[in-house]
Amino acid sequence: MEENMTLKLTFHHIGKPVPLAEIKDNPETKYSPLYDMYSLDMANDLSVPIELHAFGPDSSLDHRIQTEAHVAFKVNDIEAALKNQTIIMPKYTPFKDYTCAMILLNQQPVELIETTLSEREIWGDGIFKDSILYPDGK
Repeated sequence: MEENMTLKLTFHHIGKPVPLAEIKDNPETKYSPLYDMYSLDMANDLSVPIELHAFGPDSSLDHRIQTEAHVAFKVNDIEAALKNQTIIMPKYTPFKDYTCAMILLNQQPVELIETTLSEREIWGDGIFKDSILYPDGK
């Protein structure tokens, strides 16, 4: 338990699964062939980052990721944060300087992110160039 005393978590976003028909035709929706996943960042009055996700029939992601909302946190040490956790999405680096994984905390999906990128870089468009998550750059 003492090892996690220095772990710092900062809220990053909420991810919410939705029916594919709800976001598929939106021009701002990004598609990831890696996970057969569609994602759409939604603006709101409080500027809380909420990302809608929809999944195609070939998605390999854990069913809990596809059906339950998750909260994402930036962490200062993803390796320490993953230690002794139930991992439902293994750690990977979808684009440069951004590593993430998903765990279960009290049966709740939680995404952990370690990055040196600014919020502007993360939520902007340029970051996805040469990305394994969004190879079309969007």
